[in-house]
Amino acid sequence: MCPAEANRTQCPLKAYTLGRGIHLPLVDPDPSPAGSPPCCSQKTVTVPPEAGAGLRQPLQYGSEAWQRVYFRLRNSVEGINGYAKDTLRERLEDAGTRRIRGIAAQTLLLAFQLAHANRRKLRAWADSIALHDDRPRRRPTRRRKTKPLGTWTPKGYVKEP
Repeated sequence: MCPAEANRTQCPLKAYTLGRGIHLPLVDPDPSPAGSPPCCSQKTVTVPPEAGAGLRQPLQYGSEAWQRVYFRLRNSVEGINGYAKDTLRERLEDAGTRRIRGIAAQTLLLAFQLAHANRRKLRAWADSIALHDDRPRRRPTRRRKTKPLGTWTPKGYVKEP
C-alpha cells in the first residue's frame, strides 16, 4: 500500500494527503520516464501465491482448528513457565538463586536452571509410564502417619478402669 494512503506520509502526487499534519513526513518522489511507482497509482497490489509460500501456515489464522492447536501449545508453554517459576522448585523469578554479576553469567545460570527443570519434568514423566509390561512407579505419599480419630480421647473425660 502507498504510505500516503496508509496515512503515514504526505505526497504531492495525492493532493488530498497534503496538510494532514506536521507530524507526517512529506515525500517527494523522484520523477522518472516510466511514471510514478506502482504503489502510487494503484490502490491494491496482487501478490502471487509463490511469493508468500515461505510464510504459508497449514491452518487458517483464527479458525477453530487453529485455536484448538494454538491454545493447546500455549497452555503447555505457560505450564512449563509456571513450573520453572514455582518457588518450591526452580525459582526462576527469584534473582537470589543466581548471585553473580553480569548478563552472560546470569544467562548461563538461567540456562542451567531451565535444563534442570526440563530434566525433572522428563524424569517425572518417565517414572509415570509403564515400560516392558511393568507397572508405573508410584511416587511416595507425603502424608504424615496419624492415628485414627476414634482412638483419641481428651484427657480427664475418660475414667480409667
